[in-house]
Amino acid sequence: MKGRNYQRMADYFVSTTDPDATLMETTKGADMGYRTHYVVDGGKARIILGVLVTPSEVMDNQPMRDLIFRTRFRWKLRPRQVTGDTKYGTEENLVAIEHQHIHAYIPLPDHDHRAVFFSVQEFSYDAERDVYLCPAGKELHFAPWHSTERSRRYRAYARDCNHCPLKARCTTSKQGRSLCRSVDEEVLDRVRGYQATEPYKKALRKRQVWVEPLFAEGKDWHGMRRFRLRRLWRVNCEALMRATGQNLKRLLTKRGWGRHPFPAEALRLLFLASCGWLTRLWRENRFFPDSLTQITPSA
Repeated sequence: MKGRNYQRMADYFVSTTDPDATLMETTKGADMGYRTHYVVDGGKARIILGVLVTPSEVMDNQPMRDLIFRTRFRWKLRPRQVTGDTKYGTEENLVAIEHQHIHAYIPLPDHDHRAVFFSVQEFSYDAERDVYLCPAGKELHFAPWHSTERSRRYRAYARDCNHCPLKARCTTSKQGRSLCRSVDEEVLDRVRGYQATEPYKKALRKRQVWVEPLFAEGKDWHGMRRFRLRRLWRVNCEALMRATGQNLKRLLTKRGWGRHPFPAEALRLLFLASCGWLTRLWRENRFFPDSLTQITPSA
């Protein structure tokens, strides 16, 4: 829990050459930088459909919804699914994607940090009575005074928990065990149900071997490790050019790179072109002096 006077380390460091860059962790410690976000088509072509560069303090999950919906509108697409790793699995992202009738193939992060105690999955929910049942069979009732607009708090009676033989494995609170349930828990349960299906597992495997290598390709062959320009709007232009180059490589691979002449043939074509250029200048009287143009062969 951060105090009221908590100050981020990023607030103490400002780049003197690029004020838009913010502090980020690197393999060598910390440095000023940006984050590059890609929206990639799920087909074998792996076409990059959207690019966005943000300061490094902007987390990966924050621009996800804007990127997806802008890509849908820009390219008139109707995606069946969206695949991402755990860092994209926020409740806001999952609910927004599912409300658009798109399958969110994204793992949900484990927010239950009390690993030594019973997790939320150990409790069963009774929708008709709106209560939770703990592993010992006791009920957790809705507590409106501890609830918010986005979550509902359920709490067990203190007398039930304090005399329960499983309390050591459940909670240390003398007021009883409590749980938090999202108002969109039905949507989250549907997303959790995808994890046991084969399309979900296949989508994650495809992302690992099709999408992730695009960043490695950009770092190794297209200079993604370090931007050449400064300021946010300029690095966005640079990222767009880089992604365009990656897409052009795939387009040329699909349609072919064209005819490659041999060195001798290329030299001959260059010689003929130069001869034709000289002949044309001779006729148009643009290259040689006027006195030479008046010479005529003798009879």
